[in-house]
Amino acid sequence: MVVFNKEFDDVCSKNFASDSKVGILASVAPDGYPHPALITSLSVKSKTVLMWGQFSQGSVKTYLKDNPKTGFLVVSGDMYWWTGKALHTGSVLKGEDYEYFNNKPLFRYNSYFGIGAVHYEDLQDISVGQKLPIPRIALGSLKSALMKGAVKKTGTKTKTGIQKMPPYGMDLASKLATLKFIAYVDSDGFPRIIPALQGTAVDANRLIFSALPYGELLEKIPPNAKAAVYLANLELESLLLQGRWSGMGTYGGQKGAVFEIDRVYNSMLPIGGYIYPPRTLPNVYGDQG
Repeated sequence: MVVFNKEFDDVCSKNFASDSKVGILASVAPDGYPHPALITSLSVKSKTVLMWGQFSQGSVKTYLKDNPKTGFLVVSGDMYWWTGKALHTGSVLKGEDYEYFNNKPLFRYNSYFGIGAVHYEDLQDISVGQKLPIPRIALGSLKSALMKGAVKKTGTKTKTGIQKMPPYGMDLASKLATLKFIAYVDSDGFPRIIPALQGTAVDANRLIFSALPYGELLEKIPPNAKAAVYLANLELESLLLQGRWSGMGTYGGQKGAVFEIDRVYNSMLPIGGYIYPPRTLPNVYGDQG
């Protein structure tokens, strides 16, 4: 069972300050899809304030201008995790916190550039830290793989021949070592992010997630809800999938849910953006007929 508090504690402050953690922040796009991104600088400013340094400009920051509601998740180096919600309140381009982030070894010795802005958010809730149950995740991954046979399959293509995930995305989604997180928009309008390392690809258009572990959290995602799955590995390869959540059901005698991909977003530097649906480039040469 996951318990939520209204303040950060000293354990949170210590783990969030580490550069060896994984930090995910999600905003909400105008069309209602959650949009998570890797934000390794997530830190605790005070018991009720979250702060983070902006390293690059991406969609997650752009959406904050119109909708300040965010969700976040942190996984520490020793595999403890926290998830919460926060309300974006503003940013600064200089000052004590700006210097704090830019003097950290992760950014001070970066070959490209440092932190360009520091953002602040008022905490809404934060879960009590839990250690990721690796044996249960491995068992859940096995159950997800077994459930693939019960999901109506069409190989790696849909009936219309569309393959939404690229080959490297299929590889990311299928490996147990890949970090996988599900984001959805809760009834209060805030994104919520859940660890879901047990998921695997059914084909290039769908993922399947066993209810083991954290089935009680997955149950809270409404059927047909707009959701997102963020994939990342330790080689800094990542991919963002946005689509629809089926709701929990039974597949081959196992409890789980299917994620149907609508859109695929390249979340890796230097250039992020949607790669499915494919973008149509303008004809710069005009009609040559």
